[in-house]
Amino acid sequence: MTLTTALFWLAPPLLLAISLLAAGHALLNKRDSRAAFGWIGVCMSLPLAGPLLYLIFGINRVNATARRHYVTKLPKDTAGTEQTPAGTAFRPLSLVGENIVGKGLTCCDEVLVLENGEALYPSMLDAIASARHKVLLCTYLFDTDTTGQQFVAALRAARDRGVEVKIIVDGMGERLSVGRIGPQLRRHGLDFTYFNPLTLIPPALNLNLRSHRKLLIVDNDFAFTGGANIGDRHLAQREDNPHRVLDIHFRLRGRIVDELEWAFRRDWHYCQETRDLRPFTHTNPARPDAPVWSRLVLDGPNKALDRLNDLMIGVISAAQQRVWIMTPYFLPTLDLVGALIGARLRGVDVQILLPGTNNIKPAHWASRNVLRHVLENHITIHYQPPPFVHSKLLLIDEQYALIGSANMDPRSLRLNYELAVELFSPALNAELAAYFAGRRALSRVVTLQEINRRSLPERLRDSFAWLFSPYL
Repeated sequence: MTLTTALFWLAPPLLLAISLLAAGHALLNKRDSRAAFGWIGVCMSLPLAGPLLYLIFGINRVNATARRHYVTKLPKDTAGTEQTPAGTAFRPLSLVGENIVGKGLTCCDEVLVLENGEALYPSMLDAIASARHKVLLCTYLFDTDTTGQQFVAALRAARDRGVEVKIIVDGMGERLSVGRIGPQLRRHGLDFTYFNPLTLIPPALNLNLRSHRKLLIVDNDFAFTGGANIGDRHLAQREDNPHRVLDIHFRLRGRIVDELEWAFRRDWHYCQETRDLRPFTHTNPARPDAPVWSRLVLDGPNKALDRLNDLMIGVISAAQQRVWIMTPYFLPTLDLVGALIGARLRGVDVQILLPGTNNIKPAHWASRNVLRHVLENHITIHYQPPPFVHSKLLLIDEQYALIGSANMDPRSLRLNYELAVELFSPALNAELAAYFAGRRALSRVVTLQEINRRSLPERLRDSFAWLFSPYL
């Protein structure tokens, strides 16, 4: 038997075996039945080409890569949390995060809402200037403009006073700024590291697995977190600022500061590949009479995958009065949309506040493709006027708020490393509800008729952008 004859008889069963293997992998690993059915069809109908396409595009390597790479564990004591703080009635809302994270609530002495760079940056720079022991900074974008240089100078001055200064900048986020901050930080001798840097040697070109977290820890006194990056773009009152962005950020005090420092240290040790870590200990006291109760929720494509998505679904499903959402990018998962519709059907006031203009046009187009289904179920949506609004906020009933870095889109909820803080406080909820209502008063209602009136080219564009929503 010649080689050609052997290949003639062996090729069909070999190709069938490869197709069955690829189809079986899709059947066992795809969570969406439609995706599984589609890939099975491709693998079985296109011998060799189908399994090859599935190998390249169908297998989700992000989660496996994150689980393999992000293995840092920084043990800490769990004392000081409360499942049901005395004098409070946070359940069942507080039970959702407790089951997801596996711990109770942490006391928080103060939450200060800081709107836009005009309020945020002076507060951050003053805190750095008063630092005595440590300044820990983590950000996604760190621009090299005037604001960025002010932070570099403040960090240098703190380092020169003998303060411990550590800085984490996302490896991809840095490249989205004009000019790179990393070389400047190194030139000034600051202790700086990248989160998942992009390098040619050794090859590390993964554009996903980004750290979208924003944190500033000063001593054991202050923790800043929210959605704002560092740069002139957040100076919203400057009319001559062509890229100005509206945002809200938060300054926290109390034992939650220790929790956020633990999150920073954990990322730092991951970036530095540190091993044999000493357990992290809290320094702020646990106060049983705290005015605000809080919980840190870390989310990422490693073992923390889907935490924030599940948390949002859980608290929205537990809502009795209102669900108010402010997000710059609205591309929710189907189960999250189902939770919103279910809340509306229970008589809950569901309102979504989105930017009317977006800094990422394909994300705006893809979002418009989703809005039709949401509006058909009588959920109220408003578009905020320019400039672009980057604020992220979820308010449930009259005592729950979720703040942090995450957007309501697949990139935040499936690919990025994100950080969120649950806040339980009627007084704080009322303050944030007033902020939400103020923004809503400036906005216009989005109607189903408006979405249905889109021209055919617009609908095709929006639907095509929606196909790529996991990567926007």
